[in-house]
Amino acid sequence: MLPEQVRVMSESGAPRYALFFHLDCRSGPVRAWTGFGDYLVAPDEVDRMGGLYQGIGLVGDIPALRQLIGGTAERVDFTLNGTDDRTLRLADRDVDEVRDASVHVGIVFFDADWQAVDTVSWLWQGHADVPSVNRSSDGGEVVRRVTLSVGTAFTDRTRPALSYYTDADQRRRSPDDAFCARVAAYTVESTIVWPGN
Repeated sequence: MLPEQVRVMSESGAPRYALFFHLDCRSGPVRAWTGFGDYLVAPDEVDRMGGLYQGIGLVGDIPALRQLIGGTAERVDFTLNGTDDRTLRLADRDVDEVRDASVHVGIVFFDADWQAVDTVSWLWQGHADVPSVNRSSDGGEVVRRVTLSVGTAFTDRTRPALSYYTDADQRRRSPDDAFCARVAAYTVESTIVWPGN
C-alpha cells in the first residue's frame, strides 16, 4: 500500500476496499472490479480513456500479489467463475488479443457508507499469458471458469536455459565456429591481451 493511500484511509476511517482489474487487449480493455454493479473510473495513467468497470462480486479469485523483491519473478493466476460472452470469446477463440497484454491491479478505499475516498491506486503490473477455459456441469447447469496466467516483467517462460561460453556449446550451435576454442585455456587469474597473436 502506498503512503498516500494509508494516510487517506486513516483520515477517513475507511475499513473497506475493492480491487480493480484492467486488461489492455488489442480490441479494447477488459475492466472488472470486486464489487457489485458498474463502477465508473475517470481517465488516469493506466486507463487512459477511463470507463465502466464491471462488478464481478465474489465470483472471482484474485491471488495475493507481491512486488518483485530479492530477484524472484512472480506468476499468478486470475480466475473468473461464470463469464460473459466477450470474456469467453477472448479466452477461447481470440487468445492472440490477450497474449502479452498489459494487466494492472489497483485498489480503491471506501468509507463506512461505501463512498470512495480516493481514486484507483494501481499497485501491480504484469503481462498476460494464454488464458484457459474450464467447463464443468453441476446438475445440468454448465459453469464456465476462465483462468488467466499473468507474469511480472521479469517472468518469461520462453527464456532458454543457461549456457556457457565453451567450445563444445558453441560447436553445437555452429559446428564450424571456432570462436570459443581457447576458452578452456583461460582462468579467473588470466590476463587477456586483445588483440591476441
